Amino acid sequence: MKMGTMNISLTPEQAEYVRRTVARDFGNASEFFRDLLRERMKREIEADLAMLQSTTPGAPAGPSEAELASVLKTQREVRQELKHARRV
Repeated sequence: MKMGTMNISLTPEQAEYVRRTVARDFGNASEFFRDLLRERMKREIEADLAMLQSTTPGAPAGPSEAELASVLKTQREVRQELKHARRV
C-alpha cells in the first residue's frame, strides 16, 4: 500500500517525548503516529456506537401505520388539487 507523507510541527518537549517513546516502544516515528491515529479512530467509532446504542432502545422503527395512511391521504389530496388546477 502506498503511504502518504505529512510534516508536523512539534514543540521541543513534544519532539523529545516522541523520540523517547519511539526508542522504547516503536521502530520509528511513523509507527508511533499511526498507532496514535488508530487508537483515536477506534475511540471515535466506539463513542459513535455508544451514542447510537443509547438512543435506539424503545425508539420506534419508523412511522406507524396511521401516520403512513395520513401521509398517503394528504399526498393524494395534493395531487388531486394540482391535477384540477392544471385543468383550469
